[in-house]
Amino acid sequence: MRRSHVILAAGLAGTVATLSVNAQETQRTVTTARIASDLEFNDNFNLRNDSAGDSVLWNTTIGAGLRSRTLVDRFAFDASGVLRVADLPGSGTEASADNPIVSLAYDRAVDDSAVGFSIVGQRADLDFFDPLRDLNEDGSFDDTVGGGTRNSVRLRANFALNADGPVSLTGVGRISDISFEDTTDPDLNDRRNAALALEAGFRLSPILRLTTGASAGREDIDDDAETERRRWRGDVGFVGRVNQRTTLTARIGYSRVDTDRTSGDETQEGVVGDLRLVFDERRGQTSLSFGTTLDENGERYTLSFGRSLAWDNAQINASLGVSTSADTDLRAVGNIDYQLSGRDTRVTFGLSQGATTDEDGRNVLNTNALAQIERLLTRTSSIGLTVEGGLQRVDDDSDDTTERLNVTARYSHSLTEDWSANVGYRYRYRSDQANGEASSNAVFAGVARTFQASR
Repeated sequence: MRRSHVILAAGLAGTVATLSVNAQETQRTVTTARIASDLEFNDNFNLRNDSAGDSVLWNTTIGAGLRSRTLVDRFAFDASGVLRVADLPGSGTEASADNPIVSLAYDRAVDDSAVGFSIVGQRADLDFFDPLRDLNEDGSFDDTVGGGTRNSVRLRANFALNADGPVSLTGVGRISDISFEDTTDPDLNDRRNAALALEAGFRLSPILRLTTGASAGREDIDDDAETERRRWRGDVGFVGRVNQRTTLTARIGYSRVDTDRTSGDETQEGVVGDLRLVFDERRGQTSLSFGTTLDENGERYTLSFGRSLAWDNAQINASLGVSTSADTDLRAVGNIDYQLSGRDTRVTFGLSQGATTDEDGRNVLNTNALAQIERLLTRTSSIGLTVEGGLQRVDDDSDDTTERLNVTARYSHSLTEDWSANVGYRYRYRSDQANGEASSNAVFAGVARTFQASR
């Protein structure tokens, strides 16, 4: 489950989604602004395993956005921040400005060529930061404990030139920079990650296209071992139409991973490849795939079955499979994403699990889940329940597990066309080997106002 919502401010999520759809349907520019003010009573605001006492938080979230779409362009900009007044145990009343988030995205597509990029930046006080809101590319999260500040910047860009022509070129690149300031947890390390992949295609016939591609990546982690990883891959293959409904994709290549630490250097190399069959159907697609990849611990093999279906008011995308390597047994991997939009009920469900290596070179399983249901009670009121969970497990150590769980129940009522009020309850839970267990309970109430202008 690739959850992009974890990057954006939770208070803007619903408004942003609705306005984005409106902008796309009308092909107009939509400008938005939002202010939400909540009063919260919390018995363990920073999820310590020994709560310091009760606290009172007054959070005011201010945000603005811009959405625009033409026949060939899409543009989106969002910015938000939190003004907080907090009465905390042991430190009295404090006022601060926190959690600024800025995101920018642009896409342009003309015929069979396209270009796009996105950037998201965030700065957060770790006492109030929720790791499940900013997942890493591999599905892991930062198990933040204690005070300090977390800074994150994520950049992604892609292009496709002459994708359906005799000769095509596509590429994608990403950069991620995570850093920490004034933290007390030695396991929170600064890290930088960059990757670039390019692929060229050559159409030999209406049903056969040859491909050749290359990728490179680098990861630097400022831990005690001063870890540095470099990845390379090159492959060749083809994409062919078996018949009107079936497409076969096959690639084979070579990959190398170099890992440098103060304790010593290590190199892994080997043959990698992919084989994938896709069957087009009236309501979606069915796929079957087998692939080999290379990481710090050697080759990993994955077999998966995928299914996508779309109905008038619901859709599901799923890929279920197994993964194994020389050092691990068979593990279930994949993802399920389901959405239902009924007349008075909206349901979202997502579950994903992936096998990879962490910054220490250990084989790990990263699992994430989201379940959300919202139901209209009347024309002006609704109730909602959201459950978010994250689980990180070291493959050969059942005791080394990190867990996160958030449960939020909310009642919302529209006061006017622009004003709304809400009350609710939030439960949070954290568990890891080093710090033990911790939980918090919070009740909150607040009001919100949304502004919108379009042209």
